[in-house]
Amino acid sequence: MSKTFFDYYGKYAAETPDKVLLRIDENTLTYREFMEMTARLGSGMQKLGVKPNDKVGIIMPNSIEWYLVYWAAIRIGAQPVPMDPQSGSLELSRLSPATTVKICFLAERYRNNRIIDAVSALVPGQLSQDKCICFAPQEALPADPVFITEDTFLRDYCGMECAPFTPEPEHTMSLACTSGSTGTPKVLAVPYEGFLISQEDMGSHLHFTAEDVMMLGMTLYHQGGFGMGLQMTLKGGTVLYQPQFNPVTFLETVQKYHISVIQLTSTLAKVLLSTPDFDKYDLSSVRVCYFAGEVLPKELADIFVHRLGIRVINVIGSSETATMVVWDSQLDGDTDPSDFKKLPFTDVKVLDENRNEVNEGETGELCVFTDAVITEYFGNPELSAEKILRDEQGRRWFCTGDLVTKLPGGAVRFAGRSKRIIKRGGNLVHAEEVEACLLTHPDIAAAAVTDEPHPVIGQQIVAYIQPKGDARITRGALAHYFDGKLSAYKIPDKVVLVEEIPKDIGKIQFKYLRKKEYK
Repeated sequence: MSKTFFDYYGKYAAETPDKVLLRIDENTLTYREFMEMTARLGSGMQKLGVKPNDKVGIIMPNSIEWYLVYWAAIRIGAQPVPMDPQSGSLELSRLSPATTVKICFLAERYRNNRIIDAVSALVPGQLSQDKCICFAPQEALPADPVFITEDTFLRDYCGMECAPFTPEPEHTMSLACTSGSTGTPKVLAVPYEGFLISQEDMGSHLHFTAEDVMMLGMTLYHQGGFGMGLQMTLKGGTVLYQPQFNPVTFLETVQKYHISVIQLTSTLAKVLLSTPDFDKYDLSSVRVCYFAGEVLPKELADIFVHRLGIRVINVIGSSETATMVVWDSQLDGDTDPSDFKKLPFTDVKVLDENRNEVNEGETGELCVFTDAVITEYFGNPELSAEKILRDEQGRRWFCTGDLVTKLPGGAVRFAGRSKRIIKRGGNLVHAEEVEACLLTHPDIAAAAVTDEPHPVIGQQIVAYIQPKGDARITRGALAHYFDGKLSAYKIPDKVVLVEEIPKDIGKIQFKYLRKKEYK
Protein backbone atom coordinates (compact mmCIF):
# COMPACT_ATOMS: atom_id res chain seq x y z
CA MET A 1 0.00 0.00 0.00
CA SER A 2 1.18 3.48 -0.77
CA LYS A 3 -0.49 5.28 2.17
CA THR A 4 -2.40 4.37 5.30
CA PHE A 5 -4.93 6.41 7.24
CA PHE A 6 -2.33 7.03 9.91
CA ASP A 7 0.07 8.44 7.34
CA TYR A 8 -2.52 11.19 6.75
CA TYR A 9 -3.34 11.75 10.41
CA GLY A 10 0.33 11.64 11.46
CA LYS A 11 1.16 14.28 8.83
CA TYR A 12 -1.57 16.66 10.05
CA ALA A 13 -0.66 16.04 13.69
CA ALA A 14 2.90 17.14 12.90
CA GLU A 15 1.94 20.14 10.75
CA THR A 16 -1.13 21.44 12.62
CA PRO A 17 -1.13 19.66 16.01
CA ASP A 18 -3.71 21.94 17.65
CA LYS A 19 -6.13 21.97 14.71
CA VAL A 20 -9.55 20.60 15.69
CA LEU A 21 -10.18 17.31 13.89
CA LEU A 22 -13.55 16.52 15.48
CA ARG A 23 -16.16 18.50 17.41
CA ILE A 24 -19.28 16.97 19.01
CA ASP A 25 -21.32 19.50 21.00
CA GLU A 26 -18.64 21.48 22.81
CA ASN A 27 -16.22 18.54 23.04
CA THR A 28 -13.22 18.70 20.72
CA LEU A 29 -10.39 16.45 19.55
CA THR A 30 -7.24 17.86 17.94
CA TYR A 31 -5.04 16.02 15.47
CA ARG A 32 -2.28 15.71 18.11
CA GLU A 33 -4.72 14.36 20.70
CA PHE A 34 -6.03 11.91 18.11
CA MET A 35 -2.57 10.41 17.55
CA GLU A 36 -1.76 10.31 21.27
CA MET A 37 -5.06 8.80 22.41
CA THR A 38 -5.36 6.18 19.66
CA ALA A 39 -1.85 5.03 20.63
CA ARG A 40 -2.86 4.83 24.28
CA LEU A 41 -6.13 3.00 23.66
CA GLY A 42 -4.53 0.73 21.07
CA SER A 43 -1.83 -0.32 23.56
CA GLY A 44 -4.57 -1.15 26.07
CA MET A 45 -6.36 -3.34 23.53
CA GLN A 46 -3.11 -5.14 22.79
CA LYS A 47 -2.53 -5.77 26.50
CA LEU A 48 -6.00 -7.35 26.61
CA GLY A 49 -4.84 -9.72 23.87
CA VAL A 50 -6.42 -8.06 20.83
CA LYS A 51 -4.49 -9.00 17.68
CA PRO A 52 -4.81 -8.04 13.98
CA ASN A 53 -8.18 -9.17 12.56
CA ASP A 54 -9.74 -9.56 15.99
CA LYS A 55 -13.13 -7.86 16.34
CA VAL A 56 -13.71 -4.85 18.62
CA GLY A 57 -17.38 -4.05 19.29
CA ILE A 58 -18.56 -0.44 19.71
CA ILE A 59 -22.08 0.24 20.98
CA MET A 60 -22.08 3.96 21.72
CA PRO A 61 -23.75 7.14 20.48
CA ASN A 62 -21.84 9.89 18.66
CA SER A 63 -18.95 10.93 20.91
CA ILE A 64 -15.24 11.69 20.94
CA GLU A 65 -14.77 8.36 22.73
CA TRP A 66 -16.53 6.46 19.91
CA TYR A 67 -14.15 7.97 17.37
CA LEU A 68 -11.03 7.21 19.38
CA VAL A 69 -12.00 3.60 20.06
CA TYR A 70 -12.76 3.03 16.36
CA TRP A 71 -9.41 4.35 15.17
CA ALA A 72 -7.44 2.75 17.99
CA ALA A 73 -8.72 -0.63 16.80
CA ILE A 74 -7.66 0.16 13.23
CA ARG A 75 -4.28 1.38 14.47
CA ILE A 76 -3.46 -2.12 15.75
CA GLY A 77 -4.97 -3.94 12.74
CA ALA A 78 -8.10 -5.05 14.57
CA GLN A 79 -11.55 -4.64 13.04
CA PRO A 80 -14.00 -2.30 14.76
CA VAL A 81 -17.62 -3.47 14.67
CA PRO A 82 -19.86 -0.42 15.24
CA MET A 83 -23.42 -1.33 16.21
CA ASP A 84 -26.60 0.70 16.46
CA PRO A 85 -26.75 2.14 20.02
CA GLN A 86 -30.53 1.68 19.88
CA SER A 87 -30.08 -2.11 19.61
CA GLY A 88 -31.65 -4.28 22.25
CA SER A 89 -30.64 -7.79 23.30
CA LEU A 90 -32.58 -9.53 20.52
CA GLU A 91 -31.06 -7.36 17.81
CA LEU A 92 -27.56 -7.77 19.22
CA SER A 93 -28.00 -11.53 19.32
CA ARG A 94 -28.73 -11.52 15.59
CA LEU A 95 -25.53 -9.74 14.67
CA SER A 96 -23.24 -12.52 13.51
CA PRO A 97 -19.99 -10.68 14.27
CA ALA A 98 -21.08 -10.26 17.86
CA THR A 99 -20.23 -13.90 18.49
CA THR A 100 -16.61 -13.24 17.54
CA VAL A 101 -16.12 -9.85 19.22
CA LYS A 102 -13.15 -10.13 21.56
CA ILE A 103 -13.72 -6.93 23.54
CA CYS A 104 -16.54 -4.42 23.44
CA PHE A 105 -16.83 -0.71 24.30
CA LEU A 106 -20.19 0.43 25.67
CA ALA A 107 -21.99 3.59 26.70
CA GLU A 108 -24.39 3.32 29.62
CA ARG A 109 -27.43 4.25 27.55
CA TYR A 110 -28.66 5.96 24.39
CA ARG A 111 -32.01 7.72 24.56
CA ASN A 112 -34.29 5.14 26.20
CA ASN A 113 -32.04 2.16 25.47
CA ARG A 114 -29.99 0.80 28.37
CA ILE A 115 -26.98 -0.50 26.42
CA ILE A 116 -25.09 -2.11 29.30
CA ASP A 117 -28.19 -4.01 30.39
CA ALA A 118 -28.81 -5.22 26.81
CA VAL A 119 -25.26 -6.57 26.49
CA SER A 120 -25.27 -7.98 30.02
CA ALA A 121 -28.29 -10.09 29.12
CA LEU A 122 -26.18 -11.87 26.47
CA VAL A 123 -22.95 -12.32 28.43
CA PRO A 124 -21.64 -15.00 28.73
CA GLY A 125 -24.33 -17.13 27.11
CA GLN A 126 -24.58 -15.65 23.61
CA LEU A 127 -21.58 -13.33 23.57
CA SER A 128 -18.10 -14.35 24.61
CA GLN A 129 -16.24 -11.07 25.14
CA ASP A 130 -13.06 -11.05 27.21
CA LYS A 131 -13.87 -7.54 28.45
CA CYS A 132 -16.62 -4.95 28.12
CA ILE A 133 -15.17 -1.48 28.70
CA CYS A 134 -17.96 0.84 29.84
CA PHE A 135 -18.08 4.63 29.66
CA ALA A 136 -20.21 4.74 32.78
CA PRO A 137 -19.86 4.97 36.58
CA GLN A 138 -18.94 1.80 38.49
CA GLU A 139 -22.41 1.54 40.04
CA ALA A 140 -23.99 1.16 36.58
CA LEU A 141 -21.95 -2.00 35.81
CA PRO A 142 -23.12 -5.58 36.46
CA ALA A 143 -21.35 -7.55 39.17
CA ASP A 144 -19.31 -9.41 36.58
CA PRO A 145 -15.50 -9.04 36.10
CA VAL A 146 -16.07 -8.94 32.32
CA PHE A 147 -17.39 -5.38 32.78
CA ILE A 148 -14.92 -2.64 33.71
CA THR A 149 -15.05 1.15 33.56
CA GLU A 150 -13.02 3.18 31.08
CA ASP A 151 -11.05 4.59 34.04
CA THR A 152 -9.99 1.08 35.04
CA PHE A 153 -9.07 0.29 31.44
CA LEU A 154 -6.94 3.42 31.09
CA ARG A 155 -5.22 2.89 34.47
CA ASP A 156 -4.54 -0.85 34.32
CA TYR A 157 -3.98 -1.60 30.64
CA CYS A 158 -3.11 1.47 28.56
CA GLY A 159 0.46 2.60 27.82
CA MET A 160 1.79 4.91 25.10
CA GLU A 161 3.68 2.61 22.74
CA CYS A 162 1.59 1.51 19.78
CA ALA A 163 3.04 1.56 16.28
CA PRO A 164 0.45 1.81 13.48
CA PHE A 165 -0.33 -1.48 11.72
CA THR A 166 0.57 -1.74 8.00
CA PRO A 167 -2.30 -3.56 6.23
CA GLU A 168 -2.47 -5.43 2.97
CA PRO A 169 -4.70 -3.74 0.31
CA GLU A 170 -7.73 -6.01 0.88
CA HIS A 171 -7.29 -6.14 4.63
CA THR A 172 -10.71 -5.78 6.24
CA MET A 173 -10.71 -2.35 7.82
CA SER A 174 -13.96 -2.80 9.73
CA LEU A 175 -17.20 -4.76 9.85
CA ALA A 176 -20.07 -2.38 9.16
CA CYS A 177 -23.60 -3.33 10.22
CA THR A 178 -26.32 -2.04 7.94
CA SER A 179 -29.25 -0.19 9.42
CA GLY A 180 -31.51 -3.19 8.97
CA SER A 181 -34.48 -1.05 7.98
CA THR A 182 -36.47 -4.02 6.74
CA GLY A 183 -35.01 -7.02 8.47
CA THR A 184 -31.99 -8.58 10.08
CA PRO A 185 -28.88 -6.42 9.70
CA LYS A 186 -26.18 -7.48 7.26
CA VAL A 187 -22.51 -7.28 8.14
CA LEU A 188 -20.11 -5.83 5.59
CA ALA A 189 -16.38 -6.41 5.24
CA VAL A 190 -14.98 -2.96 4.34
CA PRO A 191 -11.67 -3.04 2.39
CA TYR A 192 -8.97 -0.85 3.91
CA GLU A 193 -7.26 0.49 0.78
CA GLY A 194 -10.43 0.76 -1.30
CA PHE A 195 -12.30 2.71 1.38
CA LEU A 196 -9.38 5.10 1.83
CA ILE A 197 -9.04 5.71 -1.92
CA SER A 198 -12.78 6.21 -2.42
CA GLN A 199 -13.15 8.80 0.35
CA GLU A 200 -9.95 10.63 -0.60
CA ASP A 201 -11.11 10.79 -4.22
CA MET A 202 -14.52 12.20 -3.22
CA GLY A 203 -12.90 14.86 -1.04
CA SER A 204 -10.66 15.86 -3.94
CA HIS A 205 -13.61 15.92 -6.37
CA LEU A 206 -15.38 18.44 -4.11
CA HIS A 207 -12.17 20.44 -3.55
CA PHE A 208 -12.19 20.00 0.23
CA THR A 209 -9.26 21.66 2.00
CA ALA A 210 -7.83 21.92 5.51
CA GLU A 211 -9.67 25.24 5.86
CA ASP A 212 -13.10 23.58 5.49
CA VAL A 213 -15.43 22.73 8.36
CA MET A 214 -18.10 20.06 7.77
CA MET A 215 -21.22 19.42 9.85
CA LEU A 216 -23.07 16.12 9.69
CA GLY A 217 -26.31 15.09 11.35
CA MET A 218 -25.72 11.37 10.90
CA THR A 219 -24.68 8.70 13.33
CA LEU A 220 -21.05 7.65 13.40
CA TYR A 221 -21.91 3.96 13.44
CA HIS A 222 -23.51 4.35 10.00
CA GLN A 223 -21.01 3.87 7.20
CA GLY A 224 -22.38 6.82 5.22
CA GLY A 225 -22.09 9.34 8.02
CA PHE A 226 -18.66 8.10 8.97
CA GLY A 227 -17.41 8.09 5.35
CA MET A 228 -18.56 11.64 4.56
CA GLY A 229 -16.66 12.90 7.58
CA LEU A 230 -13.58 10.99 6.47
CA GLN A 231 -13.61 12.87 3.16
CA MET A 232 -12.88 16.00 5.16
CA THR A 233 -10.39 14.70 7.72
CA LEU A 234 -8.26 13.12 4.98
CA LYS A 235 -7.74 16.71 3.79
CA GLY A 236 -6.84 17.95 7.27
CA GLY A 237 -10.17 19.74 7.84
CA THR A 238 -12.61 19.73 10.77
CA VAL A 239 -15.80 17.66 11.19
CA LEU A 240 -18.73 18.33 13.50
CA TYR A 241 -21.32 15.68 14.32
CA GLN A 242 -24.67 16.63 15.82
CA PRO A 243 -26.03 14.20 18.43
CA GLN A 244 -29.56 15.01 17.26
CA PHE A 245 -30.99 17.33 14.60
CA ASN A 246 -32.50 20.57 15.86
CA PRO A 247 -33.09 23.27 13.23
CA VAL A 248 -32.30 26.26 15.46
CA THR A 249 -29.18 24.60 16.88
CA PHE A 250 -28.17 23.64 13.33
CA LEU A 251 -28.43 27.22 12.08
CA GLU A 252 -26.70 28.65 15.14
CA THR A 253 -23.84 26.16 14.76
CA VAL A 254 -23.35 26.98 11.07
CA GLN A 255 -23.12 30.63 11.98
CA LYS A 256 -20.89 30.15 15.06
CA TYR A 257 -18.29 27.86 13.47
CA HIS A 258 -18.45 29.19 9.89
CA ILE A 259 -19.43 25.77 8.54
CA SER A 260 -18.56 25.35 4.84
CA VAL A 261 -20.05 21.89 4.13
CA ILE A 262 -23.37 20.56 5.49
CA GLN A 263 -25.37 17.37 5.04
CA LEU A 264 -29.18 17.21 4.92
CA THR A 265 -32.05 15.05 3.75
CA SER A 266 -34.97 16.58 1.86
CA THR A 267 -37.14 16.27 4.97
CA LEU A 268 -34.60 18.01 7.20
CA ALA A 269 -34.07 20.73 4.59
CA LYS A 270 -37.80 21.50 4.57
CA VAL A 271 -37.80 21.71 8.37
CA LEU A 272 -34.78 24.00 8.25
CA LEU A 273 -36.30 26.36 5.69
CA SER A 274 -39.54 26.63 7.69
CA THR A 275 -37.67 27.65 10.87
CA PRO A 276 -38.95 30.99 12.23
CA ASP A 277 -36.55 33.84 11.39
CA PHE A 278 -34.59 31.57 9.04
CA ASP A 279 -33.37 34.56 7.04
CA LYS A 280 -31.74 36.19 10.07
CA TYR A 281 -29.04 33.50 10.21
CA ASP A 282 -25.78 34.02 8.34
CA LEU A 283 -25.19 31.00 6.09
CA SER A 284 -22.72 32.73 3.79
CA SER A 285 -19.91 30.36 4.87
CA VAL A 286 -21.71 27.31 3.40
CA ARG A 287 -20.51 26.41 -0.09
CA VAL A 288 -21.59 22.74 -0.37
CA CYS A 289 -24.70 20.88 0.81
CA TYR A 290 -24.82 17.10 0.63
CA PHE A 291 -28.24 15.53 0.06
CA ALA A 292 -28.66 11.76 0.46
CA GLY A 293 -31.19 9.12 1.38
CA GLU A 294 -34.37 10.68 -0.04
CA VAL A 295 -35.76 12.02 -3.31
CA LEU A 296 -34.59 15.62 -3.81
CA PRO A 297 -37.32 17.69 -5.51
CA LYS A 298 -35.99 20.17 -8.06
CA GLU A 299 -37.79 23.07 -6.42
CA LEU A 300 -35.98 22.33 -3.15
CA ALA A 301 -32.60 22.08 -4.87
CA ASP A 302 -33.31 25.41 -6.61
CA ILE A 303 -33.82 27.15 -3.26
CA PHE A 304 -30.35 26.12 -2.11
CA VAL A 305 -28.65 26.85 -5.43
CA HIS A 306 -30.34 30.09 -6.52
CA ARG A 307 -31.62 31.64 -3.30
CA LEU A 308 -28.85 30.60 -0.89
CA GLY A 309 -25.97 30.30 -3.39
CA ILE A 310 -24.96 26.83 -2.17
CA ARG A 311 -23.58 24.07 -4.39
CA VAL A 312 -25.88 21.03 -4.10
CA ILE A 313 -24.52 17.50 -4.26
CA ASN A 314 -27.27 14.87 -4.42
CA VAL A 315 -25.81 11.38 -4.02
CA ILE A 316 -26.79 7.76 -4.24
CA GLY A 317 -24.50 5.74 -2.04
CA SER A 318 -24.65 2.71 0.18
CA SER A 319 -22.77 1.13 3.03
CA GLU A 320 -21.59 -1.51 0.54
CA THR A 321 -20.08 0.97 -1.94
CA ALA A 322 -19.62 4.50 -0.54
CA THR A 323 -20.76 7.21 -3.01
CA MET A 324 -21.80 5.73 -6.34
CA VAL A 325 -23.42 8.39 -8.52
CA VAL A 326 -24.14 12.11 -8.05
CA TRP A 327 -26.12 15.07 -9.27
CA ASP A 328 -24.00 18.20 -8.96
CA SER A 329 -25.62 21.61 -9.39
CA GLN A 330 -22.27 23.07 -10.42
CA LEU A 331 -21.81 20.59 -13.26
CA ASP A 332 -25.36 19.53 -14.15
CA GLY A 333 -26.99 22.94 -14.16
CA ASP A 334 -30.78 23.05 -14.48
CA THR A 335 -31.34 19.31 -14.95
CA ASP A 336 -33.47 17.17 -12.63
CA PRO A 337 -31.65 16.26 -9.35
CA SER A 338 -32.96 12.70 -9.83
CA ASP A 339 -30.76 12.31 -12.91
CA PHE A 340 -27.45 10.98 -11.63
CA LYS A 341 -24.06 10.60 -13.31
CA LYS A 342 -21.12 8.43 -12.42
CA LEU A 343 -18.07 10.04 -10.87
CA PRO A 344 -14.67 10.04 -12.63
CA PHE A 345 -13.57 7.26 -10.28
CA THR A 346 -16.71 5.10 -10.42
CA ASP A 347 -18.47 3.06 -13.11
CA VAL A 348 -22.09 1.96 -13.62
CA LYS A 349 -24.12 -0.67 -15.43
CA VAL A 350 -27.91 -1.04 -15.65
CA LEU A 351 -28.83 -4.72 -15.75
CA ASP A 352 -32.01 -6.68 -16.43
CA GLU A 353 -33.07 -9.72 -14.40
CA ASN A 354 -30.69 -11.89 -16.46
CA ARG A 355 -27.76 -9.54 -15.70
CA ASN A 356 -27.63 -8.21 -19.29
CA GLU A 357 -27.27 -4.48 -19.85
CA VAL A 358 -30.50 -2.70 -20.77
CA ASN A 359 -30.96 -0.20 -23.60
CA GLU A 360 -31.37 3.55 -23.15
CA GLY A 361 -34.82 4.39 -21.85
CA GLU A 362 -35.23 1.03 -20.12
CA THR A 363 -35.28 0.37 -16.38
CA GLY A 364 -33.09 -2.13 -14.60
CA GLU A 365 -30.97 -2.71 -11.52
CA LEU A 366 -28.07 -0.35 -10.84
CA CYS A 367 -24.76 -2.19 -10.63
CA VAL A 368 -21.69 -0.13 -9.68
CA PHE A 369 -17.94 -0.24 -9.36
CA THR A 370 -16.21 1.81 -6.70
CA ASP A 371 -12.91 1.15 -4.95
CA ALA A 372 -14.87 0.86 -1.71
CA VAL A 373 -17.12 -2.06 -2.76
CA ILE A 374 -17.10 -4.53 0.12
CA THR A 375 -15.12 -7.74 -0.20
CA GLU A 376 -17.92 -9.87 1.32
CA TYR A 377 -20.95 -10.06 3.54
CA PHE A 378 -19.34 -11.42 6.67
CA GLY A 379 -20.50 -14.94 7.36
CA ASN A 380 -22.86 -15.01 4.38
CA PRO A 381 -21.17 -16.44 1.26
CA GLU A 382 -24.49 -16.95 -0.56
CA LEU A 383 -25.43 -13.28 -0.35
CA SER A 384 -21.86 -12.29 -1.23
CA ALA A 385 -22.00 -14.35 -4.43
CA GLU A 386 -25.40 -12.87 -5.34
CA LYS A 387 -24.53 -9.21 -4.80
CA ILE A 388 -20.77 -8.87 -5.49
CA LEU A 389 -19.46 -9.55 -8.99
CA ARG A 390 -15.89 -9.46 -10.32
CA ASP A 391 -15.07 -8.44 -13.89
CA GLU A 392 -12.17 -9.59 -16.06
CA GLN A 393 -9.99 -6.85 -14.53
CA GLY A 394 -10.62 -8.18 -11.04
CA ARG A 395 -12.75 -5.16 -10.08
CA ARG A 396 -15.60 -5.70 -7.61
CA TRP A 397 -19.08 -4.60 -8.76
CA PHE A 398 -22.05 -4.34 -6.42
CA CYS A 399 -25.63 -5.07 -7.47
CA THR A 400 -27.48 -2.45 -5.45
CA GLY A 401 -31.14 -3.45 -5.66
CA ASP A 402 -31.84 0.13 -6.82
CA LEU A 403 -34.00 0.46 -9.90
CA VAL A 404 -32.83 3.12 -12.36
CA THR A 405 -33.74 4.19 -15.88
CA LYS A 406 -30.81 4.37 -18.29
CA LEU A 407 -30.55 7.84 -19.84
CA PRO A 408 -28.42 9.19 -22.71
CA GLY A 409 -24.82 10.03 -21.91
CA GLY A 410 -24.44 7.41 -19.22
CA ALA A 411 -26.77 9.11 -16.72
CA VAL A 412 -29.36 7.19 -14.70
CA ARG A 413 -32.66 8.23 -13.12
CA PHE A 414 -33.54 6.70 -9.76
CA ALA A 415 -36.80 4.74 -9.94
CA GLY A 416 -37.01 3.06 -6.54
CA ARG A 417 -35.88 -0.03 -4.70
CA SER A 418 -36.50 -3.33 -6.40
CA LYS A 419 -37.44 -4.84 -3.03
CA ARG A 420 -39.94 -2.08 -2.26
CA ILE A 421 -42.45 -3.19 -4.87
CA ILE A 422 -45.92 -3.91 -3.52
CA LYS A 423 -47.90 -6.53 -5.46
CA ARG A 424 -51.44 -5.28 -4.92
CA GLY A 425 -53.87 -7.46 -6.80
CA GLY A 426 -52.59 -7.66 -10.37
CA ASN A 427 -50.71 -4.37 -10.10
CA LEU A 428 -47.16 -3.52 -9.08
CA VAL A 429 -46.81 -0.42 -6.92
CA HIS A 430 -43.51 1.33 -6.13
CA ALA A 431 -43.63 2.39 -2.48
CA GLU A 432 -41.40 5.42 -3.19
CA GLU A 433 -43.83 6.74 -5.79
CA VAL A 434 -46.68 6.70 -3.26
CA GLU A 435 -44.43 8.31 -0.62
CA ALA A 436 -43.45 11.08 -3.04
CA CYS A 437 -47.13 11.88 -3.71
CA LEU A 438 -47.95 11.86 0.01
CA LEU A 439 -45.15 14.33 0.69
CA THR A 440 -46.75 16.89 -1.64
CA HIS A 441 -49.79 17.03 0.68
CA PRO A 442 -49.78 20.33 2.63
CA ASP A 443 -50.70 18.65 5.92
CA ILE A 444 -48.13 15.82 5.80
CA ALA A 445 -44.68 16.33 7.33
CA ALA A 446 -43.29 12.86 6.58
CA ALA A 447 -44.54 9.54 5.26
CA ALA A 448 -43.50 5.93 4.88
CA VAL A 449 -45.21 3.31 2.74
CA THR A 450 -45.04 -0.43 3.17
CA ASP A 451 -47.29 -3.44 2.71
CA GLU A 452 -49.29 -5.92 4.78
CA PRO A 453 -50.76 -9.28 3.76
CA HIS A 454 -54.36 -9.19 2.55
CA PRO A 455 -56.61 -12.25 2.03
CA VAL A 456 -58.08 -10.99 -1.25
CA ILE A 457 -55.59 -8.73 -3.02
CA GLY A 458 -52.42 -10.38 -1.71
CA GLN A 459 -50.79 -7.23 -0.35
CA GLN A 460 -52.38 -3.99 0.77
CA ILE A 461 -50.70 -0.59 0.83
CA VAL A 462 -50.09 0.84 4.31
CA ALA A 463 -49.17 4.51 4.73
CA TYR A 464 -47.54 5.64 7.97
CA ILE A 465 -48.08 9.39 8.12
CA GLN A 466 -46.59 12.05 10.37
CA PRO A 467 -49.05 14.94 10.13
CA LYS A 468 -48.21 18.60 10.54
CA GLY A 469 -49.51 19.95 13.84
CA ASP A 470 -52.96 18.64 14.70
CA ALA A 471 -53.98 17.76 11.14
CA ARG A 472 -56.07 14.59 10.78
CA ILE A 473 -55.43 12.58 7.66
CA THR A 474 -57.99 9.96 6.62
CA ARG A 475 -57.98 7.43 3.83
CA GLY A 476 -61.00 9.11 2.28
CA ALA A 477 -59.22 12.45 2.21
CA LEU A 478 -56.17 10.82 0.63
CA ALA A 479 -58.32 9.16 -2.04
CA HIS A 480 -59.66 12.58 -2.96
CA TYR A 481 -56.14 14.06 -2.94
CA PHE A 482 -54.68 11.25 -5.07
CA ASP A 483 -57.41 11.66 -7.71
CA GLY A 484 -55.71 12.70 -10.90
CA LYS A 485 -52.25 12.40 -9.46
CA LEU A 486 -51.76 8.63 -9.30
CA SER A 487 -53.72 5.58 -10.39
CA ALA A 488 -56.58 4.58 -8.09
CA TYR A 489 -54.90 1.27 -7.19
CA LYS A 490 -52.01 3.22 -5.67
CA ILE A 491 -54.19 4.86 -3.00
CA PRO A 492 -53.15 3.55 0.45
CA ASP A 493 -55.56 0.94 1.76
CA LYS A 494 -54.68 1.71 5.36
CA VAL A 495 -53.53 4.93 7.04
CA VAL A 496 -51.64 4.92 10.36
CA LEU A 497 -50.93 8.29 12.01
CA VAL A 498 -47.62 8.38 13.92
CA GLU A 499 -45.76 10.95 15.96
CA GLU A 500 -42.52 10.40 14.08
CA ILE A 501 -41.17 8.64 10.98
CA PRO A 502 -37.91 7.17 12.37
CA LYS A 503 -35.02 7.50 9.94
CA ASP A 504 -31.30 6.87 9.78
CA ILE A 505 -29.39 8.83 7.08
CA GLY A 506 -32.71 9.41 5.42
CA LYS A 507 -33.64 5.72 5.27
CA ILE A 508 -36.93 4.78 6.88
CA GLN A 509 -36.45 2.48 9.87
CA PHE A 510 -39.48 0.22 9.47
CA LYS A 511 -38.44 -1.99 12.39
CA TYR A 512 -38.84 0.98 14.75
CA LEU A 513 -41.82 2.46 12.91
CA ARG A 514 -43.89 -0.65 13.51
CA LYS A 515 -43.19 -0.62 17.23
CA LYS A 516 -46.08 0.37 19.42
CA GLU A 517 -44.48 3.51 20.81
CA TYR A 518 -44.59 5.19 17.44
CA LYS A 519 -48.31 4.66 16.92
